[in-house]
Amino acid sequence: MFEALSTILEWGFENMGLNRVEAQVHPDNLASIKLLSKLGFVQEGRMREAGFWLGSHHDLQQFALLRRDFLIR
Repeated sequence: MFEALSTILEWGFENMGLNRVEAQVHPDNLASIKLLSKLGFVQEGRMREAGFWLGSHHDLQQFALLRRDFLIR
């Protein structure tokens, strides 16, 4: 998964001119959080009850990766 997402991010930053990519993740999804961290995403905060599924609201963690941070790796 790391290789695939890394390739997609590289293409987005270099070919689409993206400056920022965001991800919102359930706080219990440790595998996704670990992957985002490995890719260089930075946690920016927690969005309280921003998600809604299975009949209830859930907090989500906000992550972002900036072009400059990705391309210097």
